[in-house]
Amino acid sequence: MPRKSDKKGEISPLAKTIQRELVSVSPRKKLIVAVSGGADSVALLHLLLEAGYSSLIVAHFNHRLRGKASVADATFVRKLADQLNLPSEVGSDNVRKLALDRKSSLETTAREARYEFLASVARKHRTRSLFLAHHADDQVETCLFNFLRGSGIAGLSGMKPLSVRSIGEIKIELQRPLMGITKNELLDYLRVRKIRFREDLTNAIADASRNKLRLKVLPLIEELFGSAFKATIVRSARIFFDEEELLSSISLPIAKNETLSVKLMRDLNSALRRRVLHAWLKNRGIDEPGFAEVERVASLLQPGAAAKVNLPGSRHARRRAGILFIE
Repeated sequence: MPRKSDKKGEISPLAKTIQRELVSVSPRKKLIVAVSGGADSVALLHLLLEAGYSSLIVAHFNHRLRGKASVADATFVRKLADQLNLPSEVGSDNVRKLALDRKSSLETTAREARYEFLASVARKHRTRSLFLAHHADDQVETCLFNFLRGSGIAGLSGMKPLSVRSIGEIKIELQRPLMGITKNELLDYLRVRKIRFREDLTNAIADASRNKLRLKVLPLIEELFGSAFKATIVRSARIFFDEEELLSSISLPIAKNETLSVKLMRDLNSALRRRVLHAWLKNRGIDEPGFAEVERVASLLQPGAAAKVNLPGSRHARRRAGILFIE
């Protein structure tokens, strides 16, 4: 078990942060912790234990994308759970083959397969609470990435500390208690306590767009403006989140419909119209729609415009008889 603190009877500042973030979550509640074996998730697991959360289920999904290293990750996580006297669930799938079968990107398929596995763990253990190790640096990366994609307030609000994700017939409550903690703070925590973790070497390869942002763009911004910019972006994300909640309460009741009325959409304020279309596209299975996708669908509302536009994944949005629908 992780050491409580350097002073008897006290816990670490990071564990106190966890307690504040999870003040509404009972320490006795059964919780699933997604653990990859990397520094972030290993730190989360130890911090939760230190903060008094002992009814934890360690869940690890092997994507089979890194050969022996993936197997070693799974073995490491299982042994870690055993050392901490915690139950563990380890799943596996050939994500590369699955992506080909589903005709989807590797990244999207990996995420979907992981959540499908986590949903099965939630079903087995009769809990709907899942803890993820996203931290402040991840939030900064997400906000900037979404800004570059033109996704508006919804994207600029970044990841939510608490959100609900529907996976099949199961709704999973996603908790992200590390959102106010930086990567360096987590690494310091692990180093001081001499806690081992696995290093995913693919994170150090600047090939995928998000990795390029993480490894090249963000370090340059920090060099030019200092590390304080991260805290500023995290604070802005919280402000955008509150605004997002207000706009969502107005737009979501409309966006939940399978089809949209052309007349209704034309009558909406342009900002609210974009909100409705963005939420509607997500509800209809369009993965992470950006500004371009939303504007493309909005063009269907113009008199005399084309009645069909293309969407990602070989999908289409159509206008017919005064309604919009996805096929």
